[in-house]
Amino acid sequence: MTHNTISRRGLLQGATLTLGAAALLQQTFRPAPAYAQSGDLPAGTIHSFATGGVTFHTYVSPAQAVHVTAHIVEFHDQLLLVDSTFIPPTAQEVAGAMASTGKPVGMAVLSHEHPDHWSAADVYEGIQFATLPAIREAVIAEASAGDGAAPANIANGPDLAIGMSEMSGVPVEFRHYENAEAPHHVVVVLPDQKVAIVQDLVYNGVFFAPGVDRTNWIAILEELRDDPACDTLLVGHGLPTSRGDLDTAIAYIKVMDDAMTNAATPDEAAVIIKAAFPGYGGEFLLSLIPEYWSR
Repeated sequence: MTHNTISRRGLLQGATLTLGAAALLQQTFRPAPAYAQSGDLPAGTIHSFATGGVTFHTYVSPAQAVHVTAHIVEFHDQLLLVDSTFIPPTAQEVAGAMASTGKPVGMAVLSHEHPDHWSAADVYEGIQFATLPAIREAVIAEASAGDGAAPANIANGPDLAIGMSEMSGVPVEFRHYENAEAPHHVVVVLPDQKVAIVQDLVYNGVFFAPGVDRTNWIAILEELRDDPACDTLLVGHGLPTSRGDLDTAIAYIKVMDDAMTNAATPDEAAVIIKAAFPGYGGEFLLSLIPEYWSR
């Protein structure tokens, strides 16, 4: 399978609105309008909850940006930001949400190499994104292939140390998973709060990208399903959800893998996936199937 490049134009033109994910939102999450938006793009939404002395804010982009997320983890004295979103207007909303807390960003992390999660990073002035060297190299290569430059705060950002750490006295674990939806994934786990920021290992109510190794991807999700730290999942596309959505994601990947193995054409595979998950949005992502087609 090949790694595909997501185009900015295609994403904005092809994404469609989904309401299906909203039904899965737990009552503990409080949706609120995001901060001032300009132009024709609708505002995103922010979904917040607090547990174990930590507050979590998930920004969900509007449908035109395929409900891509960024997550703000609010400690008593500082913030942890995970991902940047795709386009400047959505990143500006995230920046506004962070500013509203009155707390500094102690750390920012880039979870993986797909541009819908890093393309707007340069909106965050003075914030350096830590990530793995392999992810940084992929970002630089992808930006160069598109005749652009990677955001300086990613290209020149620090390396991320995998393993247990802490912020404001709260344990935070950084994990590295390989060859799932992307070649590399950083997952951020707060074990005491039982919250895992899994990003594109799980999509909620949005069609998945085809992935690098679907068999391995399923194995990773099965491992997370048995992990006591994964009661609440903050995902890469769509609303925050719970451990049960790991089973939904596994079922989706199995359907997707079967369709891409047995369908005669990419279009037929997309039809099969849409029929199996009729409430899902982000239909543009199904147009990526030909890029991963191995026959």
